[in-house]
Amino acid sequence: MTFKNIRILCISIIACLICYANAIRFRSTRDLALAMDIIGQVYVEPADPKELYRSAMNGMMKSLDRHSSYIAADSLQSFQLYFEQQFGGLGVSLDGPPRRPHLTIVTTLFNSPAFRAGLLPGDVITKIDNEEVRHSMVEQVSSKLRGKEGTSVSLEIDRAGSLFSKTIVREKIDVESVIGDRRRGDGTWEYCMQYDPRIAYFRIELFGEKTAKELQKAIDGCKDTVQAIVIDLRDNSGGLLLAATDICDLFLDDGQIVTTRGRDQKIDEEIDANVGTIIPNSVPIAVIINENSASASEIVAACLKDRKRCLVVGVRSFGKGSVQNVIPLEGGKAAMRLTTAYYYPPSGYRIHRKENQPADTWGVDPSDGCEIALTGEKLVKTIARFRRRSDPMANGMTPSSSAAAPAGESRDPSLEDDSQLLLAVRTLQEAISEKP
Repeated sequence: MTFKNIRILCISIIACLICYANAIRFRSTRDLALAMDIIGQVYVEPADPKELYRSAMNGMMKSLDRHSSYIAADSLQSFQLYFEQQFGGLGVSLDGPPRRPHLTIVTTLFNSPAFRAGLLPGDVITKIDNEEVRHSMVEQVSSKLRGKEGTSVSLEIDRAGSLFSKTIVREKIDVESVIGDRRRGDGTWEYCMQYDPRIAYFRIELFGEKTAKELQKAIDGCKDTVQAIVIDLRDNSGGLLLAATDICDLFLDDGQIVTTRGRDQKIDEEIDANVGTIIPNSVPIAVIINENSASASEIVAACLKDRKRCLVVGVRSFGKGSVQNVIPLEGGKAAMRLTTAYYYPPSGYRIHRKENQPADTWGVDPSDGCEIALTGEKLVKTIARFRRRSDPMANGMTPSSSAAAPAGESRDPSLEDDSQLLLAVRTLQEAISEKP
């Protein structure tokens, strides 16, 4: 046999082995397709192939972890717009079961369709387009309120036992992700605290594409006068990794921010701070977290704590320290949100909470002497105080006016109804007084 023939034979054998390996590898895929085909042809009732595919994808994702999911075509746009901080909607913030008995308006965004329609905090939404939603959870109805700009939605409202209806046209809503101590009369935010103007307060609602720039702009507007900063991450479930690392970079002059490790603990990415900070390192920072602070919130809290750049106040965080990549499917019309790595703060411990993991080895803990919980009546009062100070109508602004009552300073300037924020402020006041 000639060398040429031997070479051809070897190549053919290798090709056959590759084909065999692929046949073994994709056998289950063929069986899945076969099962869907059989169901479509002989199941006793007609079955929608698209629903079968969606169920198969959802089943696969649910077998992994609770943060991996299949994002169907009809949900992908709203998923993307959430992080882009822009969508068609009404401009309302809602709360509902299980924290409240009914679906309730918390605040209305200044000058939004809901604001101009006269909807008020405390209004209960009973129906959306004639569908009963009074006892629905927020996640179930948010998609009903969002939609294409220019389209309308009909609401039935219960205001203190009196029912009335409103038809509101959706508009483009720009989502605020950084809010302040209280809303001014013109609808903008005041970041210097009424309780102590030397301290600036920034509450981060989500980590979206614009969040880091929003925070930088807010700090730029008051950094010449403030001597300390509060960053409130309570109930912030996270968002984009890049937004979290960009925010950490604002306060660090160098060094590590976070490391991500994939399968077999291999380092996927190491992210370090760039030279330069937005405020001097001498300006003390307090970060407030609670049991619902997760993911990107934990990156910020853990990084700044590990780097000795902040004190962490509150209670231990949620423990979601995994990274999800969004992988396009179906030609980009759908996607798969897949957990691909865990992240590690500069100290190197894993924040992510796994099942049966020891109770002291996950999440971000408060700094020494800074642990304080909010439960029961204290939590209710804290939420009520935040709503009073963030709602534009509580500052004298009405849907028909372009100016508010002069200052709105009557809105409970004390911090007695928010013991976590009060502890953070007192800690910063001590730090300010100790400066030379």
